[in-house]
Amino acid sequence: MRPLRLDHSFFEDEVRPQLGSLLLEKGLIRPEQLDQALSERKAHGGLLGETLVKLGFIFDDELARVLAEQTGVPYLNLDSIPVDPMAAAVLPRSLGESLPALPVRFTPEGGIVVAVADPTDAGLLPQLQLAIKCPMVLSVATAADIRHGWRRLPGV
Repeated sequence: MRPLRLDHSFFEDEVRPQLGSLLLEKGLIRPEQLDQALSERKAHGGLLGETLVKLGFIFDDELARVLAEQTGVPYLNLDSIPVDPMAAAVLPRSLGESLPALPVRFTPEGGIVVAVADPTDAGLLPQLQLAIKCPMVLSVATAADIRHGWRRLPGV
C-alpha cells in the first residue's frame, strides 16, 4: 500500500520558500521523493536536506546551492577558491568542524567571509559571533567541502 500523498500546497504562501518547495520547483526532486524524505525525517529526525541527500535524491552541492538561494546568501565552491589560513585561524578548528563553518577570507571592509553548511540553523550565528569578533558575511558551501577545507589547512 502506498503512503498517502502529503499536500505540498502549503508552500505557496511562504515568505521564505521552504526547501522542499524550491527543490520541487527546480525539478531536482519529484513530489514522491519529497513525501518519502518527509516521512523518513518524521520517523528518524534530522534535517530535510540531509535526509534527501542520504536517500540519494539530491547531491550535497545541489542542496548547498538551493540553501544559498533560499537564504539569499552566496554559494561558494571551496574546491575552486583558496582559503586564507589567517582568516581560518580566527575560528577554532574544532568548533568550525562541528558547526560546520570555515572562515574563508577577509573582506576589504575588515569583515570576514564565513562558509557555512546550513545558514538556516538558528544556533549557528550566535556560536559564530561568540568566536569571531569581527563582522561576518555568510556564504554557503557543502559540509564535505568545509571539512575538506579544514583538512587542507594544517596547523590551523
